[in-house]
Amino acid sequence: MRTIIMTVGTSLLNNRDSRPWAGTKNIGDRSQALAWMQKANEITISAETNTLYRLNPNLDDEIILLHSATPEGKECADLLFRYFKEVWNQCDVNLKPLPSINYDYEKTETGLEQMAKRLQELIAKARGDVVFAATGGFKAQTMVMALIGNKLGIPVCYIHEEFKGLVYIPSIEESGLVRNDVIRRAKLPASGADRNSVLQMRSDQQEPNRPRSWHKVKEMLVQTPWVEKVYYDERAYRAPENSVKGAVHKTSDGRNILWMRLVEKDNAMAIAIETTGRTPEQLSQSLDEITECLGRLF
Repeated sequence: MRTIIMTVGTSLLNNRDSRPWAGTKNIGDRSQALAWMQKANEITISAETNTLYRLNPNLDDEIILLHSATPEGKECADLLFRYFKEVWNQCDVNLKPLPSINYDYEKTETGLEQMAKRLQELIAKARGDVVFAATGGFKAQTMVMALIGNKLGIPVCYIHEEFKGLVYIPSIEESGLVRNDVIRRAKLPASGADRNSVLQMRSDQQEPNRPRSWHKVKEMLVQTPWVEKVYYDERAYRAPENSVKGAVHKTSDGRNILWMRLVEKDNAMAIAIETTGRTPEQLSQSLDEITECLGRLF
């Protein structure tokens, strides 16, 4: 189980497309807005829906939305709260206001300092493994999350526009070296397969325009001890861009399969990853590990 702490901005209000409130100063009718969101693509609705979609939350994951105290920030957060609860059926979604960011040096604490304290309070009360999602909100809020995450070993992710996928901020030791212990490894049995035979990409199925990212990704998959087999699968195009999701089926002997889709401009490929896991919990753990590993490769 995870506790996903996410900063909320105003992209839901301000993105320019066919949304009913485009060009206005507020969203207005919540029921009309929710109906539009239910029909729209999760990736295009807002920075927050795009990020959470790629994090692939379980229904019982704790989701905390940190929003600014402004009317616009509260309106966006309220609507996202309803969307995640009513459309995605997330069981545990909470709204937490943040103090306004200001630069009044006469005050004893700035809004960013108060945000840092709020984050530490939420971490202490979290019900699961904490993940920071820092795509929404002010850039300064992303910096605060990165600093707290680096200090406490908490993964910090955001959406990278060029890569069109989750990217995780590196965690740096005091010596200046990148820490490798931040990724939470899945507790799955090790595969007995020869690591040189894990990749089973048939020559007659070679995709001519594989993304450049595949070189890094295949090395990561071969080195992941619970990965049993990797091969092309057209059905894996159902996964989000540059991310993974659980397949709708299992292997003939009941093992979990992940679908991965890699995209780079006009180049794309879809692969299936057979794992040693069998239970829903093991599926969730394997998705979390591969999602974070992908985000740290780019």
